[in-house]
Parts: sequence; structure tokens; C-alpha cells
Amino acid sequence: MSNEIKRNQWTTFFNEFSKRNRLRLTRIEVLGELGAQEAERHLPLNGISVDETGSGRPRIEILLGGTSPEDSQHLTHAITQATQVFPKTNVAGRDEALEIVDVTGSKTLLSFES
Repeated sequence: MSNEIKRNQWTTFFNEFSKRNRLRLTRIEVLGELGAQEAERHLPLNGISVDETGSGRPRIEILLGGTSPEDSQHLTHAITQATQVFPKTNVAGRDEALEIVDVTGSKTLLSFES
């Protein structure tokens, strides 16, 4: 099941999504002109935020891995000029993935490993 999250609800949605899925192992794929490119695998989710200021806005940041940016296992994956957000859940209602589309039509897929 998937329904688009309206832009004015992104901050609230990402806060709730982050709380529900904190420390779940992830995989990030970017689907664009070059096809599917794996950007990350096996790092735990720390949170997702949206920045509405500065260039490239809105900018969605997916924070993964270590407990701080100084941790060698820390990774921040950023999507600039995001236009759409689609959560994907299983039949039981548990989060399975999050699809983020940018202004070019490229899609970033954050999925959870079992």
C-alpha cells in the first residue's frame, strides 16, 4: 500500500517514521538515468529530516549508521529538490520502504532489510 505524503506534512511524517523505524537495518537505491545504483546497505536508520531553507530545497536527509557524524559508520544521504514522498507498508501496516522523488524524476528508495 502506498499513499503520497503531502509536502506540508513531511516534517511530522518523518519524525514519526524515524521513531517507528529507528535502528532498523536499511538499504538505499537511487533509480535514475543510470538505472538502479545501490548507495548503501546494512546501516541502521537514525532518522530522516527535511530542510526547507538554503539551496536545493526542500532537502531531505536520511541519517544512517553511527551515533554521530564523527563516527566512521555514519552516513547522511541527501535528496535535494524533493517533490514527492511515498511510504510503502506491508499488509500488516509495518513500514517496508520509502520512495522519494526529486525534481528530475530520479527516485531514492529507502527499504528495510529483514
